[in-house]
Amino acid sequence: MFSILFLASQAFDSIGQINSGSDGHDGILKPTQLGTEIDMDDHPDGIYHYSSVLIPSGYSVSFKPDANNSPVVWLVKGSCVIDGTVSVNAAPIPNNGPGRGGPGGFAGGNSGSHPSDGQGPGGGKKALTSTANSTGGGGSFGSKGGTSLAGSVYGNIYLLPLIGGSGGGGYFSNSRGGGGGGGAILIVSPETIALNGKIQAVGGWTGDAYNACGSGGGIRIVTKRIFGSGGIYAGGGGSSVNAKGGSGRIRFDVLENNFSGTISGEFSQGFQPVIIPASGQFQLAIKSIAGTPITKTSGVLASPDVIISSQQENPVSIELQCLNLPLNTAITVNAKPVNGDQLSAVGYNNTGTKESSTATVLMNLPRGGGIIYATATTSTSGQGSIGIGDDSSSYAQTGLTIYGERFAKVEVTDILGGRQSITYITDSGTRYPMVVR
Repeated sequence: MFSILFLASQAFDSIGQINSGSDGHDGILKPTQLGTEIDMDDHPDGIYHYSSVLIPSGYSVSFKPDANNSPVVWLVKGSCVIDGTVSVNAAPIPNNGPGRGGPGGFAGGNSGSHPSDGQGPGGGKKALTSTANSTGGGGSFGSKGGTSLAGSVYGNIYLLPLIGGSGGGGYFSNSRGGGGGGGAILIVSPETIALNGKIQAVGGWTGDAYNACGSGGGIRIVTKRIFGSGGIYAGGGGSSVNAKGGSGRIRFDVLENNFSGTISGEFSQGFQPVIIPASGQFQLAIKSIAGTPITKTSGVLASPDVIISSQQENPVSIELQCLNLPLNTAITVNAKPVNGDQLSAVGYNNTGTKESSTATVLMNLPRGGGIIYATATTSTSGQGSIGIGDDSSSYAQTGLTIYGERFAKVEVTDILGGRQSITYITDSGTRYPMVVR
């Protein structure tokens, strides 16, 4: 799991029409039972294409997670009115096991004679001893959970990729485990979202003072205008007697915010044009130059990442590590000397598997200091470019922007001494760069 910082932005007055990407094939969502649970098994990517959404007052919608534990994505073609409750809360904690996270969230740790850490990037650590005042750490997400054993804060303000909260750590002498993390939900509507009800992604509470609770989850709203006086809740589970869970994340990507209700969680607002990022944990790293491993990345010429002997003959061998890049992908290594023109050489990751491969590039390096970086580009689909008219179920793979475009390619770059960057490229050639933390 990596967190990302998007650099792309768009002036509000140039947005124009928002395209939610919905073709409406899931019809109108209007529950007919006071308590409606949506079984997500028939939507393994978690993406729903509604023509409109109406949750009446007094009605609630919750979810049974699918086998992939996908977060919930509502792409709404028309209006979205929530007067009732939409919940991706963590599940109640059973008497003989850990709490399950909401869809896209993570479970708590096991308790008993062999306790375990909470699951997820911010999972709380298990209790260290079986003494009466020893407890596990609360799950973290947008903020840190309770006790010194709490997990680490993760993710980014944009909720890209969409992800839920983490579980609390387990305790020794109780069969009831840690609380699960709140789930994650994204709601996209092209014009307005009216919210006089509730959207909830609350972390799981525990029934014992020494069991740790789950963090809140993630809630993201993308629309032109949001209004209403309801509530949006992504708080962590717990009370003063528990190891509390940290707060989740809430994100508004809206042009006009007229919402006057309650917001509970780590909140941010702006207008990020990426609705869904393309899938794939692509990574590229320069591992060695001229046989010298890269063990640090200072990025400062006064303290270089690697020093090559003056006796080294050209061409120099540069080894790269690739994750999730198809075999035989072209990888370009660029060298920019302090003085002189940039040099480039191309190699291919032809050793290993798609999940983990290596490439060796031979390059004539100039004398003196400089910067070396490597870049590779791959298709998001594995089959070349995909247009908006193709199978909409592939949004989870190809991603989607507010303009209705998918991403055709992903460009990944590793810079010695710097952060890895990823740029998503649409069919039309529009580039959406980001930095991987």
